[in-house]
Amino acid sequence: MKNKYHSFLRITLLTLFALSCSLFSSIPMEPQPGVPEAAPQEEVEQPSQSEDIFPISDLPTGIIAKKNGTLSLFDREGYTLTQLNATGLSYVDKSNLHIAKGFSQENTGLSIVYFSIEQNNSLLFNNYGQISTLLSNPNFSGLAGAEGKPIIAFTTAEFSGESLIGNLYVGTIQSLPTAEPVLSDNDPQGWALVALAVDTYNEEPIGVWYSKRPWGIGGDIVFDPRRTLSYLDLQTRVSSQYLGAEANPSAISTDRKWLAYTNDTSVGAGSGAMVVRNVQTGENISYPLLAAVDQRGAGQASFSPGNQYLAWMEGSGWQMAEVPNFHSVVRVGNMNGNVIAEFADTAFLAVSGLGTVQRVEPVGWFDDNSLVIMARGELWEDAVLILVDIPTKIPSLLAQGVFAGFTYP
Repeated sequence: MKNKYHSFLRITLLTLFALSCSLFSSIPMEPQPGVPEAAPQEEVEQPSQSEDIFPISDLPTGIIAKKNGTLSLFDREGYTLTQLNATGLSYVDKSNLHIAKGFSQENTGLSIVYFSIEQNNSLLFNNYGQISTLLSNPNFSGLAGAEGKPIIAFTTAEFSGESLIGNLYVGTIQSLPTAEPVLSDNDPQGWALVALAVDTYNEEPIGVWYSKRPWGIGGDIVFDPRRTLSYLDLQTRVSSQYLGAEANPSAISTDRKWLAYTNDTSVGAGSGAMVVRNVQTGENISYPLLAAVDQRGAGQASFSPGNQYLAWMEGSGWQMAEVPNFHSVVRVGNMNGNVIAEFADTAFLAVSGLGTVQRVEPVGWFDDNSLVIMARGELWEDAVLILVDIPTKIPSLLAQGVFAGFTYP
């Protein structure tokens, strides 16, 4: 008999992939930037090569989790710092919520941007409890933000005949409501644009990392089946491709020197092993998959702030079977290709306080030695955050709730 976790997972997957009647049938086509032609913009000062655009000294100051409709901010010791009710936030995912400002002694509240289906398909700005609507768009398909900054990229997807029309927008909180597309795409195979990260300089966006995913799919999906990785320079409107259609991008390091991805043999199967690529040299380092029955591959990768380690998840079995048999393992490797730690889902049963652990995945790092793992229970929303000390491999309970993001200074 299908359990409650099965039902909640089905609802979540269908929500995340925004049901449509069309399925993909081929590899994605690279979109062309600047269509339609954008209006002239004021030139943004570009950083020199000696300037650090991505300082790794800005480590997270806290972590946010959602439980029972409330967002709570915790420090790394697990103490609650502040809370916020997010009206209309039905589910939490990095593709529909961004923490727009840092938390400090001066700024003691939470400031977030999130998409709400319930609130008229609107992108909402919740600034210390005061909610305003930035824009409404029923074709919204996802967002990504610059860490700790009120700068966001978002995408839309809409079928026109047999083709999927995708648009990419980017801007600050103030400019988003009137922003025009910086990239447009007409894909006859039904692949949608997806924003992954935003680069900034002097509090302005200068570039967007993006990929593509098959639009309107559902099923027993473990890892988002993305393909290609490109970077759009917002000053020149020129796109540069870093990964081809055979690659599913999983993570981009903070300093943009490393990429993590899998080479998947079929769309949606997620069967590839985890690979890291040095962007400057092009060198690839692969971490072979664990031997498992019904291997589902690797994904959900996260680089440590100083690029000492990469954490990722590997899965096996099926989440939506009559009797689910899915299991997951969080693995940690160094940049020499060596796996230095492995944490099976069953290893967190005691520390999590959950009756059962159905899935574990890395969500980020406080520093190079402090990894945060989210464990989910029988219900999809029944989740806890666990802090793992990498040198000792000792886990401790950090917070209850679904991971929503980190705060920065």
